[in-house]
Parts: sequence; C-alpha cells; structure tokens
Amino acid sequence: MGLSKRFAMGALLVAASLAVVFSVPAVASSTDGVSPGQLTDAGWTCIQPRVDPTLVVCAPPGVGLPPLPGTPGFADRAPSYEVLVFEFATGAFVGTQHLLRPDIYAQGTPPCPQQPGGQYIYNPRNDLWACFRPTR
Repeated sequence: MGLSKRFAMGALLVAASLAVVFSVPAVASSTDGVSPGQLTDAGWTCIQPRVDPTLVVCAPPGVGLPPLPGTPGFADRAPSYEVLVFEFATGAFVGTQHLLRPDIYAQGTPPCPQQPGGQYIYNPRNDLWACFRPTR
C-alpha cells in the first residue's frame, strides 16, 4: 500500500474514532466509505451479532466489545460503549449504538429519542441497555 493511500486510510480511521468519542452526527459523515473490513484491518473488533445476523457491529481498538455475562472481564467492564453498526450484506454504515451498564442506566435513565417509545432497550444477553441511533 502506497504512503498516500496509508495516510488517507489512517486519517479516515482517526476521524471515525474521534467521531465515535465526540459526537453521533459526526460519526455518520465521517464513516462514509469506511467498511467493517477496513476497521478490522485497523485494529477494531467487528462481529456479526447472533441476535441480528443482518448486521455487523464494530468497536474501536483499546475498548473492544463488552464482555458477556459469565465471561472474563464482565465484572470489570466499562460503564458505557459506543459501537458502529453496518449492514452485513452491503457493508453500509447504518448508525451507532450506545450501550450502558444497568447501574449507570439506573442513575438517570437517559432518553433515546431515536427508538420507538424514546427509551433505551434492555438486552439481557449482554446485560446492557441499548440506544440505536440510525444515520437516517
């Protein structure tokens, strides 16, 4: 891979990483053209979730996906996670998902206006409250 191509890829991945940290609207515009394969090559963790195999979920390097109940690291997991969501069939970016531990969610039960009912949805498989924020 040429230097200019590596620089462009690195800049795009840095922009996507920073957008995840700082704001949801920026994620939508920053991830245009980024695929799960490119993110994986850059150290992100991407999986096809069992609960919805039509999607691919990607978590940034150094953070990773939240551990499942009964697995190593579950007791010490982060208070929240922000992951990018793509369509499995096309690789198209479809939005972000914000995940909260139950103890954090219970401290303020934040709204999620993007979802029906305007609330986070509890996922017992990973013991997290989830808010999906679509790009459209």
